[in-house]
Amino acid sequence: MRLTEQQRNRIREAGLRHFGVVPYLFGSRLDDTGRGGDIDLFIPGNWSTEEAVHRRLRFCAELRRCLGDQKIDVVVENKKSSSIQSQAKLYGEPV
Repeated sequence: MRLTEQQRNRIREAGLRHFGVVPYLFGSRLDDTGRGGDIDLFIPGNWSTEEAVHRRLRFCAELRRCLGDQKIDVVVENKKSSSIQSQAKLYGEPV
């Protein structure tokens, strides 16, 4: 997992604060031998679309403040399953 301990702590804390869960990291940052790449996060849960959007906005704003100007993609689980949700559930690891 190519995140520093400080990054992991901040992501975990923000996930717990805004969603009540620990986010999962998926995608290229799981590969310790790779370089670069955005931070792909999956948030498991069951929220209405409106609630998920509000929580996601607050979560992303906090991450931008504490992690700086990094490319961060956040996928919040919803009732309509998608291939990206399936991949995140299958391969993601708790931050």
